[in-house]
Amino acid sequence: MFYVSPLTSHLRRVGLYVLAVSLLGVAITGCVRLLEPRQTDATYYLLSDTQSWDAPSSDTTGLTVGLRQPRMASYLSATRIVTRQGEHQIRFSEFHRWGEDLNQGINRTVARALAAQPGINSVEVVPWPKGVTFDYVVQLHVLNFEGVGPPPDPDADEDTPPPEGHTRMAVEWKILDTTGDTALARGRTDHQDDGWRVGNYDALVSSLGEGLATLADDIGARLDTLNRP
Repeated sequence: MFYVSPLTSHLRRVGLYVLAVSLLGVAITGCVRLLEPRQTDATYYLLSDTQSWDAPSSDTTGLTVGLRQPRMASYLSATRIVTRQGEHQIRFSEFHRWGEDLNQGINRTVARALAAQPGINSVEVVPWPKGVTFDYVVQLHVLNFEGVGPPPDPDADEDTPPPEGHTRMAVEWKILDTTGDTALARGRTDHQDDGWRVGNYDALVSSLGEGLATLADDIGARLDTLNRP
């Protein structure tokens, strides 16, 4: 007859208990639907939805242009829309956000506006189709893309209008040769829209979209001065 110590017997009971609890957890998990992701009160915005662009140019002999991925100021990499107070303080809105990566939205919006310029046949954004070649490649560097103004006064009456500020976009750009290695032209586009009411994010997104249309105009005008490769 084998002797079983009280300690061994106790460990066996603990092991059987742990096994039973684990099997019960598996059974419950298989029968109970997991909780849905928590909904937020955030509102999401797209740049392309705020503009009415002209139809793409029908000039099939025009230039083909490739847009590289924009380089963004690091504070613009967040999905939350940025507003600035003074020159040094910024705020990230918790409830007003971009509905996509901002660099992709900017690239697509600029491509759509640039494609409507005279003398342009097509504009492609990254990832480019395999084997595609371009007459020129464009690189954007987004420095500012925000609303600027004082914060609303928490003690103001409900009928008091929000404080007035402005929107600001600043983008440096380069036009490169077909290889993308040599810069042929450089420029900077600044767009400021005064009279923006702080907290009006629809108006902010619309104004920034207008700035991108101005950017496309500047790039298109500079492309028109270059000799076709």
